[in-house]
Amino acid sequence: MRDLLLRGLDSSHPQAYSDIRLQIRDGDVLLYEGFTLPSRIIRWATRSRYTHAGVAVWWNDRLMVLEAVGRGVSVTPLSANLRRYRGHVQWFTTTKPISQAKRREMIQFAQQELGKGYALWKSIVLGFFILFRRNVDKRDRLRRENKLYCSWYVAQIYNVVGLDLKKGVSDRFMTPDDIARSPLLVRRGVLKIFRDK
Repeated sequence: MRDLLLRGLDSSHPQAYSDIRLQIRDGDVLLYEGFTLPSRIIRWATRSRYTHAGVAVWWNDRLMVLEAVGRGVSVTPLSANLRRYRGHVQWFTTTKPISQAKRREMIQFAQQELGKGYALWKSIVLGFFILFRRNVDKRDRLRRENKLYCSWYVAQIYNVVGLDLKKGVSDRFMTPDDIARSPLLVRRGVLKIFRDK
């Protein structure tokens, strides 16, 4: 049998996902460290530890993840997402309180983006900009796009309530590593799958 466990920052003992999931709030950020070949290429091209980003959201009693992936902007139960993922998933929360009304606004914006396509070419361009150390656009422009990639999607969700995850970098040039280094976020733990003995 497999169980999802969380290894906290200050604890060497993993805790059951079922015990920790109630602490995860709407809008908390999930950053992924993948072990697959495509993840390694992303890590190399973006010079980032992280290869993917998503946002947690509660739908009734189900904890879900909103993310921009190859099939487009979609929503999946977090437990299923974690079971399928080959790598670690880091859980981040904000360093300052966000009101429930603002969290609701973030999630409503995120839900309105569901079904949009994945911005594959824009993500490739981002990789080239980083790889060849080109200057990136510094202005944030909150506008509806037809296609998004993961970190751009997460950055826009925060920007809709006036929280700029990285000053001086446009959301459309945001990497998962930029999100991880945001002064607005703090890492809470690592979600992993362990086998019960």
